[in-house]
Amino acid sequence: MKPRTLEVQPWAAGEPSFTARLNRIITFITRPQLNCSRVLTPGQAQASPPPAESPPWLLCAEDWLLPAADRPCVAYSFSMDGLDADFLKTVTGLGCEVHCFDPSSTAASGGNRGNSLASNHGDGGVVRQHKMWLEWRAARTHKQKTRRKLGSVSQTLADIMASLGHRTVHFLYADLLSAEWRVFQNWIESGTVLSVHHLVAQVHLQWAGFEVGGTNEEVLHYWFSVLQGLQASGLKLVHSSAGEGHSVLKQTVANGHSSYILSWVNTMR
Repeated sequence: MKPRTLEVQPWAAGEPSFTARLNRIITFITRPQLNCSRVLTPGQAQASPPPAESPPWLLCAEDWLLPAADRPCVAYSFSMDGLDADFLKTVTGLGCEVHCFDPSSTAASGGNRGNSLASNHGDGGVVRQHKMWLEWRAARTHKQKTRRKLGSVSQTLADIMASLGHRTVHFLYADLLSAEWRVFQNWIESGTVLSVHHLVAQVHLQWAGFEVGGTNEEVLHYWFSVLQGLQASGLKLVHSSAGEGHSVLKQTVANGHSSYILSWVNTMR
């Protein structure tokens, strides 16, 4: 598989309404596309049948979707609110090499600078912290690319993986505070999403998101195009959990929530 261009076609007058477009998105992000007979739930590193009560997120633990026991396991977490604690507990329990990214962090593990990207290969179960965040704009010049490698606190996922020497991220947690839509677009267009096997991400619907503009209808169409791009790249939804509030693009809606935590697995890896 190769990188793909995200195509967002403009809508002509008279096309489906705000409500119709929103309903399409809500349907898309609340209907799992793959059923898992065994799962990993927050804070647990032992696979079990799906629980009776829906957890905030889960990882599909079918044997064919998990990294082999004798192979290195890599996990990334991007979070600035500390709500990734259960995710970190799960992946450290699996013995993964774990990297936690937070630009507000004042400490970096291993005695390195906060934005250092020195890897800890083979150091399974240890969380290494980086004072860094995700960029969705690819470097356009050699000079820009070099500057990022020397210690910028904002890099694309592809650059981070290259700096750490990773070709695959088995488990990735992302709460990007409304930057997720542009970040997802970058992953789709660069092909980086093909290297992510399990993705747990919070999507925010209260407002359009960073550097996303247009009418409400255009924003909804863009969001749906991004979701379709993730699906076309191999990601299948295995779990959806609604957050609090019912505000979508600053409008109160009865059938939707302001945010959702979505759990995906890549079946084309």
